[in-house]
Amino acid sequence: MNPLQYANHTTSLHRLRHNQFLSLRRSQGLCVRAERGTLWVTVDGELADVVLSPGDSRVFNGPEAVVVGAVVGDAVFSTTATTAPSWFSRLQIWLHSPAMRVPT
Repeated sequence: MNPLQYANHTTSLHRLRHNQFLSLRRSQGLCVRAERGTLWVTVDGELADVVLSPGDSRVFNGPEAVVVGAVVGDAVFSTTATTAPSWFSRLQIWLHSPAMRVPT
């Protein structure tokens, strides 16, 4: 079993007009997916920017802010924030994993 399959997910849908930008303050475990339109995405402190077409997605794992903009007309995108399971949940998963079973 993969412990990450027990993570909590929160998904939100966002709409941007042409040349409108949105700063997403916390990017730890954040997935940005272009639903409609073209998105320009930049992360504070990183030199390379990302362009997402409809259906494209990217996961951001740092604590830096992520700025998303609609650069070619209006755009719709979704964000899915993943919350890792607690240490106790991970311990329970580990204790019930096949590797921890004692042969009988």
